[in-house]
Amino acid sequence: MIQHILFATDGSAPAERAADFAASLARRYNAKLTVLHAFHPVPTILGEPEYSRKLYKTLNEAEDLVEDVAARLREQGVEHVETTTVEGRAVPAILDVANTRKPDLIVLGARGRSPWQGMILGSVSMAVTQRAECPVLVVK
Repeated sequence: MIQHILFATDGSAPAERAADFAASLARRYNAKLTVLHAFHPVPTILGEPEYSRKLYKTLNEAEDLVEDVAARLREQGVEHVETTTVEGRAVPAILDVANTRKPDLIVLGARGRSPWQGMILGSVSMAVTQRAECPVLVVK
């Protein structure tokens, strides 16, 4: 039985389709759905006050993204939605949150690249699928 779904989003069209699929599963199983967005670290080389401004802007954009997705999920009838943002590269961030929160399923969108390109480019969905300790659903 699925009680907790971790949905990782980057705001792309495939992620939007994955959000719809995650919503349908969450409704069906009355599962909690956690919306995660990992944002790129802000370079400290910027110095102050530029570093603080850029970090604040990036963090606000990340929080806006997950809150918008959460609102859409609630509109689709998902009752238990929470959000989280993490500074860092996507794969380690998704895996760290999954290891901490122990979801029953991770859902994420695929960028639509071929398997060969995914190996060359280090596809997030491919890496999460290979390294996660729980099932992973990739939506194209």
